[in-house]
Amino acid sequence: MKIFIKRLPSRFGVLLLAIFMMGCLPKAPGYPFRPASELKGEAQKLSDNLEDYIKKWAKGEVSARLPENILPKGYDTERFKNVRLVSFENIDPQEQWVTRTAHNIDFNKLYGSFPDPHCTYLLAPLIYAPFGSEMIIEGEFPYCRFFNIQTSPPFDGEGYRYDKFAGNGEVAIVDSDIVPKPGNINPFLPNGKRMAKNRSYKVTYKMAMGNANTLDPSHSTPYRGDGNVRYGSAIQVQGPWGIDTKSGHGRGIWDFGDVWIRYYGIDHDKFPTGGVSFPKIYFQLKTGEKFAIIADYEGFIEASEQTMANRNIGNNDPASYNGRDIGWDKQFGIFLQIATGGARALYKNTEADKAYVRNLHKGITGRGADMPAPASLEPHATGCNYHGYLTNGMSIKKGKVYVLTGRMPTFPNTRNGAQTLEPAQCRYWSMTSYDASFPFSKVAGLENTSIMDDEIVLDADRNYVIVYSRKEDRPRNATPENGVTWVDYGDTCTQAFTLRWVSVGPEWSFDKTPNELNLPWKRTTWSGSQYDKSIIGNNDRNGFLGAYHPVRHYMDKKKFEDLGINISKKSLPDWE
Repeated sequence: MKIFIKRLPSRFGVLLLAIFMMGCLPKAPGYPFRPASELKGEAQKLSDNLEDYIKKWAKGEVSARLPENILPKGYDTERFKNVRLVSFENIDPQEQWVTRTAHNIDFNKLYGSFPDPHCTYLLAPLIYAPFGSEMIIEGEFPYCRFFNIQTSPPFDGEGYRYDKFAGNGEVAIVDSDIVPKPGNINPFLPNGKRMAKNRSYKVTYKMAMGNANTLDPSHSTPYRGDGNVRYGSAIQVQGPWGIDTKSGHGRGIWDFGDVWIRYYGIDHDKFPTGGVSFPKIYFQLKTGEKFAIIADYEGFIEASEQTMANRNIGNNDPASYNGRDIGWDKQFGIFLQIATGGARALYKNTEADKAYVRNLHKGITGRGADMPAPASLEPHATGCNYHGYLTNGMSIKKGKVYVLTGRMPTFPNTRNGAQTLEPAQCRYWSMTSYDASFPFSKVAGLENTSIMDDEIVLDADRNYVIVYSRKEDRPRNATPENGVTWVDYGDTCTQAFTLRWVSVGPEWSFDKTPNELNLPWKRTTWSGSQYDKSIIGNNDRNGFLGAYHPVRHYMDKKKFEDLGINISKKSLPDWE
C-alpha cells in the first residue's frame, strides 16, 4: 500500500521559516496576475494537444509515456515521474491511489501535514484529461461514519490552486447523495441499511471549463445535489507563485488535477480501510477512448512518509494571542489560516495588517470573501466541503492543565456495527492538535493529539470536560468515573487545535451548525473585513454556538484536583 502525508510543499515551509525568523511577510501579489481569458485560451491548447496525443496513442502511433511538451509546465517533476497512459483493461487501482490510513496516535511515530488520524485519506494526486472528457469512479461504499469524493474544480481562470494545497476547493459529492449501481444499496441514506452487502457505486465527473457554481448548483451550502454527475477539471493553474522563484516554487503555472476521498469514523471491525477495495478511476473521451494516466509516485511518497517523535520543546504559559479571552477562528483556507497565524504571532493586529493578509491570500489563490462564488465559498483546496473547521492555539506550562468544556451535538454512533445511520445534529466531531512550531520542524503539521465524539465522556445533558496535560501532570481526578476525558498532551508546549465539525444538511445538521451561512467569512475569521470577535472569537458561551461553544480553561494541576469528584463544566473556573 502506498502511503502519503498531505503535506505543505517544502518551499512554503522555507518561506514560513523566513517569516518567523525575519519578522516579515512576503509581498502580496496583485490580482489577477493575468486575464482569465488568456488563461482559458492556454488551458484549451493544453487540452487539445493532450486529446490529440491520446487518440494517437489509442491507435498505436505514439508511446504511452507522455512527452514533456504534452505535460503541464509547472507540475512537480520530482514527485511525479514517468507520467504515462494506461489502457482501460490494464488499470490497477493500487497504482492510482496513495493513502494515509486512519491510525492511533503514537508519540514515537507522528505523521505530518495536519491530518485527522480518525480518517483514512485516499488521494489520486494526478488526474490529467482534456475538457469534454468524463472521469468515472467506481467503488464500494465503505463501512464508516462519513464518506465523500472531491475533485479539483472546473477551470475558470479566475481562481488558482497553488501547488495543490492553496486555492479554491474541490467539487464534492457526499455519501448520502450517491445513487448506487442497480441492485445495490446506499448505506448512507437516513436510517439506511449500513451493513448491506451489495454496496457498489459509480460516479461521473465531467471535465469542464467554466464557473463551478454555474455548471452545478450543488456546489454551494449545504453542497448537496441529485444524481451522480458533477463537474471538475484535470487541468489547473497555479497563479503568480508558479512563476515567482523568490516566494513560490517558480516551476511554471500549470498543474494536474486531483481527487480526494475520505473515510471518517471507520467501523472498528473494518479499521482502517473501511472494509472495501480501492475505487477504480478511468476517463473516456467524447469519441469513446477509455484510459487512465498514472505516474511513479516514489518521490512524492518518500518526502511524505517522514515521521517524527513528539518534540520535547517549550515550557511557557500561553501568549496573549492564545490567552484567556481567545475563543475560536473559522477557517476559510489553509494558506489564509497559516498567514493569519504568522501575523498574530508577530503581533500584527491592526486593520492594515488584516487587509494585508486578505490581499496576500487573494493574490496567491484568487479567493476572498468579496469575490464571486466559488472563490468566496468556505470550501478550500484539500479541505473537506462538509467540515466546519474551527481553530485556535494553546501552550501548557509544566504543572498546569488545559481544559475544554462544552456540549456535544448529537451524532450517529456507528463504529460498533450500528445497523442504521440515524439522523442527528452532526455527522462527526473531533478535536485534533498539532505542533505549532512547524516552520522549525522537518515534518510540518505534526499531529500530537486527537479525540473524536464517541471517545469523549458525556453527562446526561451531553456536556463534556476534556483535560489536556503531560502524563506526569495528569490530575488524580481526571478520570471517566468523575466525568472527565483525559488526553496525553505530550511534551510539545505549544500546539494548534482544530475542531472538525462535519455536517450533511439537513439530516445531520441543526441551527448551531458552524457553516458559512451561520458563520460568514467576513465576520468570523480574524482577517475578515467585518470581523466580529463576539460571534465565536471570545472564550465564553455568549456567542453563536452557545452551549456548544468549547470554552477554554487553564489552571494548576492542583487547582483541578481541588475540584474533587463528579466534575462538570459548571464547576470549572474560567481561567486561573
